[in-house]
Amino acid sequence: MRCCHICKLPGRVMGIRVLRLSLVVILVLLLVAGALTALLPSVKEDKMLMLRREIKSQGKSTMDSFTLIMQTYNRTDLLLKLLNHYQAVPNLHKVIVVWNNIGEKAPDELWNSLGPHPIPVIFKQQTANRMRNRLQVFPELETNAIS
Repeated sequence: MRCCHICKLPGRVMGIRVLRLSLVVILVLLLVAGALTALLPSVKEDKMLMLRREIKSQGKSTMDSFTLIMQTYNRTDLLLKLLNHYQAVPNLHKVIVVWNNIGEKAPDELWNSLGPHPIPVIFKQQTANRMRNRLQVFPELETNAIS
């Protein structure tokens, strides 16, 4: 009987060690997750971004603002992220997107479905994929400054 009792002892000790190690790993992961959560922007910062967007939408003179002309090809996901970012750029009057994906519909419906935007975005479908497409004279240009 002693032999069985002694044989079970190392198994119990090993189980306790594994349990302790598991608890330490879980505790470290929780501490790291807590530290990373502290780096996330607070809700207060998000409200400030919305406030800046609302202030811009009240209108500015075209003399104090500029138009952004950008062209894209085959990167709709990145384009939507950039357009969302540009909505908070000071003095931006309008964004003109030169859509070089020949044969594909521009994502204007998708962009408009994502909510109201204070900065208008105009998609210009092209018939040929050329770098010089962005150099056209667009009738939508209302500002003297273009970026």
